[in-house]
Order: sequence, then structure tokens, then C-alpha cells
Amino acid sequence: MLDKRDQILEAAEELFAQKGFEGTSVRDLAKKAKVNVAMISYYFGSKEKLFESLVEYRAAFLREKLQLINREEVLDPISKIEMLIDFYVDRITSQSRFSRILHRELSLQQRSEMHNAIADIILRNAHEMRKIIQEGIRKKVFRKMDAEMLIATLVGTTMQATNSKEMVCKLIGSDPQKFSFNDTRYKNRLKNYLKDLMRTTLLYSKKQSA
Repeated sequence: MLDKRDQILEAAEELFAQKGFEGTSVRDLAKKAKVNVAMISYYFGSKEKLFESLVEYRAAFLREKLQLINREEVLDPISKIEMLIDFYVDRITSQSRFSRILHRELSLQQRSEMHNAIADIILRNAHEMRKIIQEGIRKKVFRKMDAEMLIATLVGTTMQATNSKEMVCKLIGSDPQKFSFNDTRYKNRLKNYLKDLMRTTLLYSKKQSA
């Protein structure tokens, strides 16, 4: 059973997805979460801080998984990258509603203070991704690479491929009525593409290693 704080966060995600940040009032949130308005203020202080807490709420689990992958001493760097991709794609597709909320809010270029706080939360996850790439470079498994741009490529491609059902269906020739981002075949297609992209980008070619 969810505690009151998590109950509010779950309600906030649903309402932000339906109405957007601007269209959702604190009273709406309180009603949906079945709490009084004062409790939202008690836990979060403001609607902006509630949104930041929602981002942290969703990002924390991914960060913990990335930290576990980084601590896996028996795995080589490319295996860690592939494990990261498997988990990241599964996580994003299972939380497509939250991903759309985040993408929509950040694309509006408003509320700079809140956006900076959100960026700091997301960058903590990117830092864990960077560690894997840097380990591979240090061990000379990966060639020298712009780790930040590679992370942007991985995250950006995944977000774009899981954000707009209509666009994706037109791109791959699928029926929107039958398509789901959680479809195993689609997820495997995305994972395999990202893994191939990472291998091609990171690993030395035979000519380079000769």
C-alpha cells in the first residue's frame, strides 16, 4: 500500500499526463490523491517542487540499477552497455506516460528554475552511464569517444522512439490501433538497434586494432 507521499506522486503523474502541468491545480491533485491541500504543501511545498519530486521518484530506480551495473566486476564494459540498454528501454516503455510528461514540460522552455532542478536529477543518471563508457575507454576496450554526446544519442533515440505512437507507426508501417510500445518485438528491435549502434561506435574496428 502506498504511503501518502507516494499516493500524491502517483496522482500527480496521472493528472499531469491528462491536463499538463499548467492545467493541473493543487486542488485537483488533492482531490485525486484523496488528501487535503495542506498535505501537498506539507510534503512538497509547491506544485513545482512536486513535479521535481515526481522526476526524482521515477529517476531513482533507474539510478540504482545503473549503480548496480557499474559495480558488476565480472561484466566487461560492452556487456554493461548492453545490460544498460535492455533495462533503459524496458523502463522507458513501461513508463511511457511519465516520459511524455517530462518531454512535454521540458520542450516548453518555461519555468527555468524548475527545469534546472530536473536537469540536475537526470544528469545524475547520465553520470552513471558515463562511468561505464569511461571504464571501457580506460581498459582500452572502447576507443576514445565523446561520452556526453554518446549518452545524448542513446537517450534521445530512445525517447524519440517511444514518445509519439503516430509518428513511430508511420515510420515503421504499423497500425496504431494494434501497436504498443510494450510490444516485445518492437522493444527488441529498438534494443538490438541501440546495441549495434553502441558496438559500432565504441569498439575498435579490426583495422584500428591491427
